[in-house]
Amino acid sequence: MKRIIMMLALCALAGSAHAQRVYKCADKGQTIYQTVPCPPEQDTGVTRPITRDPNLTWEDRTRAERNLYDARRQQQVAAGRYQEPVRGTVIDGSMDPEKCEDLKTRSEIAEIFGRKTPDSVQADMAKACAKR
Repeated sequence: MKRIIMMLALCALAGSAHAQRVYKCADKGQTIYQTVPCPPEQDTGVTRPITRDPNLTWEDRTRAERNLYDARRQQQVAAGRYQEPVRGTVIDGSMDPEKCEDLKTRSEIAEIFGRKTPDSVQADMAKACAKR
């Protein structure tokens, strides 16, 4: 029984071990390598599987992982993540615009599944969406 459990655990771990790909993109004469597909205007049509070098030292592996982390972080920042919340006056007449939108979404989801919106959600929505 222990062998079967151990084999199932190993099979589950092996399922997540797959090769990633590297995409080569060309942007304004500059070559960019990334792990996400290139936009159509930058695509060079070249992709390669990522392989790890078993002869790397611990320092080299750590540096490579840090570089990969930094590159992914830069891509996320370029995509608009990690930006500070917008400051200033919110131009909305609702008492609590974020909660209002959230409750409207919950109400729409209930309707999609053919259920009646709970009275508590309707009451909260009336309060949050009330005009100032």
